Amino acid sequence: MNEVDASTGAAWVAVLDIAGLEKSEYDAIVERMGVEEKPAADIFLHVAAPLNDDGIRVIELWRDAEGFQSFIQSRMLPAAEALGIQRETTVTVTPLHNLFAPRLAELPRLPRTKR
Repeated sequence: MNEVDASTGAAWVAVLDIAGLEKSEYDAIVERMGVEEKPAADIFLHVAAPLNDDGIRVIELWRDAEGFQSFIQSRMLPAAEALGIQRETTVTVTPLHNLFAPRLAELPRLPRTKR
C-alpha cells in the first residue's frame, strides 16, 4: 500500500474548526468512535487543541482525501449524532506541503489537559 495518494504524490491534511465544542464533548465523541483503540486505516496523525477558547481545532494527516471523507461519514458524524452533539464545523482538506517532526519518536503519549 502506498504511503501517500498515488494520484497526487502527497498525503492530505484535514483541519476541522469546531465552534463551541467543549473538551468533554470532544472526549465523548472520540471515546464513542473508539479511534484510540482502533484508528482508521488511512490516518497517520491526529492533533486536537482549543480553538480561541471557543471550540476545538483538529488537525489530521491522511493517506488520501477520500479516506478522510469516508471516516467523517462512517464514524465521526454517527458518533456525534448518537451523543446529540451538533456544532458548526469548518473543514479544510489540502495536500500536504511539508511535515517537520524531527523528534516525533521521542514524544511520549501525552495525557489530555484538564482545564
